[in-house]
Amino acid sequence: MYSATDAHQSRSPAGEATKQRLHDAALDLFWKKGYNATSTREVAASLGVQQASLYYHMKNKEQLLHGICYSSLATLIQRAEAAVSIARTPLEAIREISRNHLTTTLALQKEFSVGVMECRALGPEYRAEIEGLWSRYHMFTSSIIDDAKDEGLIRSDIATKYLYTPLMTTLIWSVLWYRQGSGLTVGELDEIFATIYFEGAARPGFVRNYSSRDVLRITQHLSSPVAPLAPAEKNQTYARLLDTACALFAKRGYNATSIREIADAMGIRKASLYYYISSKEDLLYEISKAALGHVSTNVEWALQQVSLPQDRLYALITAHVISLLQHQNWHAAANEELVTFTDERRGEIVALRDDYELLVRRELKAAQSAGLIRTDIPVKVLSLVLFGMITHIYPWYQPGIDISTSELGHLLGDLFFTGVAVDWPKL
Repeated sequence: MYSATDAHQSRSPAGEATKQRLHDAALDLFWKKGYNATSTREVAASLGVQQASLYYHMKNKEQLLHGICYSSLATLIQRAEAAVSIARTPLEAIREISRNHLTTTLALQKEFSVGVMECRALGPEYRAEIEGLWSRYHMFTSSIIDDAKDEGLIRSDIATKYLYTPLMTTLIWSVLWYRQGSGLTVGELDEIFATIYFEGAARPGFVRNYSSRDVLRITQHLSSPVAPLAPAEKNQTYARLLDTACALFAKRGYNATSIREIADAMGIRKASLYYYISSKEDLLYEISKAALGHVSTNVEWALQQVSLPQDRLYALITAHVISLLQHQNWHAAANEELVTFTDERRGEIVALRDDYELLVRRELKAAQSAGLIRTDIPVKVLSLVLFGMITHIYPWYQPGIDISTSELGHLLGDLFFTGVAVDWPKL
């Protein structure tokens, strides 16, 4: 039992140092292996202590995860509020939030990577605290965007949510792909993000009418009744099994979801599932293949329907967004659970992702060659920024509440091309 003596020890300099070592060890393991795949025994072993000794400094493993998520997010908010306090205009304030977000999250990259990927493993009470901090950050930033709109500094024809979210998703996504020392510095990446978000990817004076006949026809076709993603050769029970697994994986995470829970959600016996699968990984494998195939097939089809070079990126972005949001749970599982695969299957899924990324980069390169978009930003970086804007949308999009998927696709295409600023002044 945790005693007053233990509490005194944990507050002493030696106790605080031990708690920091515990925090660092847990962070490293959660980042490398995932929260659910890491045991307290492994944390203790990495510190060279007995497992029981950990409980002088923590209640349980969940408290460690909460501490990682909470402290890093609190640091981000504190620094953002300080940065904004010296801004001269709302537009400057948004720029400072963007810069602070990138520099802080990449300085604490392990913490924020764990927070992005593992926060849903927290119980309701702990998660409510984290969500409360994100809500505070959201309201803080959104109010500044509102002020900038009121002063005519950024576009007022787009709801604040759809100006805030593309910026945040692009910034958050960078935590998962940026590698220190691999090319761009954080400062250089910050300038690229600012260029694309505030000035837009198109050349000055480029005006796009995304309601061209071809793009509208693509939108109408892709928005028609959607077929299930389960392999056609399987029966309805198997299709329901995959849908049920997707919903649970998206809500709780792959490692936290058991085969028994999937069976219970379907109202069948656990043993019956093994008629269709040999392991839980089989489910995730089928889900990931189907989700990636769905998006790439629809995007390839959309690109075949357009004749004008300036329509191709609009077609690509619209098809990607519509396809992804037609099956949100499938894409949540496919995008967030790659680390759980065995090496062979992970390699196959990564190869499918790489093929799709190459397709997108070819289109960006073609747009550069056609003089449609700027050439001073490498295609690889352009593609990563674009994926941040158009892929990490499944966690926040709410069917029936948000604008339609086709409208969102058009809007994100427009933002990518033209940015959000009107006659944006250099800061």
